[in-house]
Amino acid sequence: FLGHLARTLQEARVRIINQSICSKLYDDLITSRMLCAGNLNGGIDACQGDSGGPLACTGKGNRWYLAGIVSWGEGCARRNRPGVYTKVTALYDWIRQNTN
Repeated sequence: FLGHLARTLQEARVRIINQSICSKLYDDLITSRMLCAGNLNGGIDACQGDSGGPLACTGKGNRWYLAGIVSWGEGCARRNRPGVYTKVTALYDWIRQNTN
């Protein structure tokens, strides 16, 4: 890691990217338990040190929900290399069974 740490919590507004587009960008490495988010032009993304952090979205009634968990990516904020997240809805039953 060759950068510096932020002193305050950082946030970025990213868009969830269509599953088939993301799968093509990552040569079919994206599974049904993953989702991609970012900006295909680059410049905005999760980065090293963000793993385990939330991808939060607003739903009905402007309520926030956890859509993803930062997992991996290829570099940081690179063109056509969005961040890859664990898709929480794909693991919802497992999460419910293993947490109180």
